[in-house]
Amino acid sequence: MYPFIEYQGEQLCYSIITDRRLKHFYIKVDPIKGVIVKAPSSNKTYIHNLVMQKAAWIFAKMRAASERTTVQSLFENEGKVLYLGEPILLHVNKTPESFYKEKTIPLVTRLVTEWSFLMGVKPTHISFRKAKRRWGSCSHTNELSFNLSLAQLPLECVTYIVIHELSHIEHKHHQKAFWNCVSEFMPEYKICEKILKNYSPSLS
Repeated sequence: MYPFIEYQGEQLCYSIITDRRLKHFYIKVDPIKGVIVKAPSSNKTYIHNLVMQKAAWIFAKMRAASERTTVQSLFENEGKVLYLGEPILLHVNKTPESFYKEKTIPLVTRLVTEWSFLMGVKPTHISFRKAKRRWGSCSHTNELSFNLSLAQLPLECVTYIVIHELSHIEHKHHQKAFWNCVSEFMPEYKICEKILKNYSPSLS
């Protein structure tokens, strides 16, 4: 049985991952795995009190995640999908997966070509896949991978994801130099990050 707390009449279960290499305690709200506490020790009393202290923040995160517009819910309830931030009716012969494969790959490929030239960087490979939690990634060998559901986002957010991953070719971290690079090519990137919180990367 998972440990839990009681907060404002609701029960909140959480799991604990102990890693003695850690210096601090971390709480993560994962849409798939739930609330996870990563801890340098297995001090259950301390962890319980920490979760209690952060309960309001945890429930706020959980509510925000549940209010996201998801492709599956929109399709099941209205027969629509999101395309560049707007709900549209899906053709009767298509599935959301086939629709996004058709729309995302050429859109993102074009943006990568344009922005890699402007930024003076070059990915070694570009691939597309379904992912539950990530919009994109850049490997240590500069291979870029993008979520097939990217075409659901407003165009400026798709562009931001492309610039973000291209910036990782030069900066394999999220430190100041990386964000300076992103900001140089998209000064309004923080607005896009806020917009992204309203969407789910998962098609299901």
